[in-house]
Amino acid sequence: MKIGFKDLRIVILFFSILMFFSSSLFSQSRNGRIMGYVKTSDNEPLSYASVLLQDTKYGDMAADDGRFSFQAPAGKYTLIVTYTGYITIEKEVVVVSGQSLDVGTLIINADSKRLREVVVADIQKNKFSKKMTATVARMPLADMENPSAYSVVSKDFMQEIVATDLNSAVSNVPGVIANNGVNDSGNDFTLRGFTGNATFRNGLIVNPRTQTEIANVERIEILKGPAGTLFGGLMSTYGGVVNTVTKRPYESFRGDVNYTTGSWGLNRFTVDLNTPLNKDRTALARFNGVAHTQNSFQDAGYMKSLAFAASLAFKTSERTTVRFDADIYTPDKTLNAYVRNSQLLNYESMKDLKSSHGRAFTSNDIGTKRTSYYALAEVEHRISNNWTSRTSYQHGESGEKESIFLVLMYNTDNTKVSRYIRPFDVYEMKTDNFQQNFIGEFNLGKIRNRFVGGFDILARSTFYQYGTFKDNTYSRVFVFYDDVTLDDTTPWQPITRTEVNKLERISTTGIKNSDYSISAYASDVIDFTDWLVAMASVRVDRYKNQKTVTNGVKGDDDYHQVQVSPKFGIVAKLWKDKISLFGNYSNGFTNVAPSMGSNGEIRKWDPQQSYQAEGGFKFELLDGKITSTISYYDIKVKNLVRTLDDGTSEQDGTQYSRGFEAEVIANPVRGLNIVAGFGTNKNKYTRYNESYQNKKMYFIPDNIFSLWTSYKILDGKVEGLGFGAGVNYVGKANLNMVNDFYVPDYTLLSASLFYDQPKYKVTLKVNNLTDVTYWSVYGQPQNPRQFMANISYKF
Repeated sequence: MKIGFKDLRIVILFFSILMFFSSSLFSQSRNGRIMGYVKTSDNEPLSYASVLLQDTKYGDMAADDGRFSFQAPAGKYTLIVTYTGYITIEKEVVVVSGQSLDVGTLIINADSKRLREVVVADIQKNKFSKKMTATVARMPLADMENPSAYSVVSKDFMQEIVATDLNSAVSNVPGVIANNGVNDSGNDFTLRGFTGNATFRNGLIVNPRTQTEIANVERIEILKGPAGTLFGGLMSTYGGVVNTVTKRPYESFRGDVNYTTGSWGLNRFTVDLNTPLNKDRTALARFNGVAHTQNSFQDAGYMKSLAFAASLAFKTSERTTVRFDADIYTPDKTLNAYVRNSQLLNYESMKDLKSSHGRAFTSNDIGTKRTSYYALAEVEHRISNNWTSRTSYQHGESGEKESIFLVLMYNTDNTKVSRYIRPFDVYEMKTDNFQQNFIGEFNLGKIRNRFVGGFDILARSTFYQYGTFKDNTYSRVFVFYDDVTLDDTTPWQPITRTEVNKLERISTTGIKNSDYSISAYASDVIDFTDWLVAMASVRVDRYKNQKTVTNGVKGDDDYHQVQVSPKFGIVAKLWKDKISLFGNYSNGFTNVAPSMGSNGEIRKWDPQQSYQAEGGFKFELLDGKITSTISYYDIKVKNLVRTLDDGTSEQDGTQYSRGFEAEVIANPVRGLNIVAGFGTNKNKYTRYNESYQNKKMYFIPDNIFSLWTSYKILDGKVEGLGFGAGVNYVGKANLNMVNDFYVPDYTLLSASLFYDQPKYKVTLKVNNLTDVTYWSVYGQPQNPRQFMANISYKF
């Protein structure tokens, strides 16, 4: 069975039609009505404020006079008022069937002028804490009711720390480090002892060849631990899931323009424009753009990029909303892979190679231009008062032409490193992901059930063409270029594209890989009592790897695997809405290609498995001014395919990863915000081949700590003046599997000074304040002291 783009369009059409005729399958509940007004502190109506019942789809938009009115099923709810995407009011309400509830006038804690000038975040309490999200559990579920640990990075926090890329945006997530990919493709994350990727966009899978541009990102959601039950398939990982949620349009005409400049020629310009498209505001649009350029702090290396994103929303009826979302990103940069063969060195760590920290092994003549393009179409339909259907389709393309990778390999001469070149004529990756979800709630007797059920179809293809080159008497895809001396005084010859193109090519190979998965899943959150909540989830995933096509000829390497992935969780509300005890048992899996078994025959392996047991506490204290998650996890991996001494394989490998994580997000007094996180990890191969046995996974630090705190003066003559300070500590990490060479630990300090006014904000920031010499967990030199200045205009 081969599924492609045309097939998925037919599937989307079919299920979109089915969705509109499915309402008869669900019973209607007798409703009550909620009504009232939304006004500002100076008694002005706040038109276009959104009034919603938390965890539901019920709500209304305030009219010109501030009035709202809508129906909802009987029950207890939290009524929230949001404006331009910010939650401003929360109020407990009880809806009674057949009756109307007048909540009176809800007063926003700001005057109309202040709100209209877009200083909304200041009136929020604990503005960086986790807000309601419908993607972490694939249903609206409050953090205090979720039996898993996760972190959320909002666009407000990214703006506060002047983040210019995904790596810096997540620098304060507990137990997490982000880097450019091992081979400078995509973003890699260290998550609970494993390396994962940013491969989900709006809850659907993408396969990026570029790093993720954050100009169009509303928030970054990081789910901790194996999440194969709801985020499985081809991109399932053991350590967790990274999901970027793009910006969506809202009902007001708003926007901002940002310019950032700084060290090494940093120039970054972004624009965010939101506008209604009609008078009744049922058609909305939002546009984001960015132009970015920066050189490396080293003697070569650069990055230039352009990006544009558009998001449209159409409320076609009271029950149905149609959304479209697309973005394109085109970075042009030098590509640097991590350094290999560190086990050959007599040194102990990267600090012994400090003399070459400021030098690049590459040149600006071998930069590569890449492109990533994503498009999403989604139909959300309220089938009944209790049930919603969400039909989503996302297409992605990412790749480049004529790329040149620089690959460095240490050798037994400790004073030199060999430069190798890996050119690709073309590299293209495509994904088509269709997803259908039914989300709702029902009662079994007096027991409330919140449910999501759906299925997911993912088709993925990769085509790459490369050369094999003559290297003395050998044929190689990694071709030797030269040896260079590891110091800061010996001249190196810049690598040129002209010289690379002169390399003697023996042959050219074009390979197309394609695979797909079809999955069905269900998750039920059961409220047994007011204080006890349980989650039971399961996924069935059928994976099919198509025959590889090499230079137009199909191989015989196709195979398929079926996996059942369970998850169970429980939450005990020890103190309602303030302290919860949570625990979960979850599964993750990866598909494994057939290979030579120890019996001398090609064996089809079972999927490799990971199982996590996690427990901890969640806090929301002082009326939400302090939120915290503290957890301990134990992940066991089994069914690892390990290589034996004779080159064959056996599927009996095992591994564990254990650790502790803590996150605190606080707003103890007005204007003061604190975000702190700590993570520690121990992992080991308990059964593997001899060289890996009882060894720690490389690229994974033992301890990670981060703290960011800022204070903004909210009253008086210097209202808007603020200060920020941060610290990031990363423990040492092994650079190879034999654990004999490591990247040293480091501590970075940062500080900022800002002046925030209704129409503009100016920020000055210094990263790596003490000018520490340090390397990424891949052994790549990182920035010394960096100065940045940002100015934003809001309208």
